[in-house]
Amino acid sequence: MAPEEEDWDMIAPTLPLTPPDGWTLDNLPSNLPKHTELIRGSLVMSPQKSWHMFTIRLLERLLVAQAPSEYVILREMAIKRSTRSAPEPDLSIVKASAAADWDRSIYLPEDVLLAAEVISPESEERDREDKPFIYGAMGIPSFWLIERGADFAPIVHEHRLHAGSYRLMRTHIGRLATDTPFSIDIPLEKPTR
Repeated sequence: MAPEEEDWDMIAPTLPLTPPDGWTLDNLPSNLPKHTELIRGSLVMSPQKSWHMFTIRLLERLLVAQAPSEYVILREMAIKRSTRSAPEPDLSIVKASAAADWDRSIYLPEDVLLAAEVISPESEERDREDKPFIYGAMGIPSFWLIERGADFAPIVHEHRLHAGSYRLMRTHIGRLATDTPFSIDIPLEKPTR
């Protein structure tokens, strides 16, 4: 029996079977579902909820407005750790010179100054535990972990790299004010639709 039309959005896409030696950047299928990442040779997909998407959109817009010309704000673009790992932070700040190639789909860690992950229930463990380890091992100087506050406003936990791992520098509630990787001062309010 075919699902009713309103049930189509409830059907999750399926990922292809993993080859015996795992996936690499060289053997990835070209038709992967959105929000699929390559982590340690495995494909990982995280469906997103509305709050997650609207928060990314809000922060992206506000960061773009404040970024100096030598930086660009990217959304869900892969960073190559190895041929078997290329995570896609929800937001990243990269050197503008690295983003000059319009056909580029994967960035190198040395071009990335900040990786940010917005927590959703489906990816919470990966965002809190795996992603900071991976980005730290890549040498990315700053990491933001963003979660939903009680009033739906984002809370930003700002981390900086120290001796290969991240240290929490500050938790921003109500306003994100930092000087890394450039001077940022943005209100942290409930995203609008």
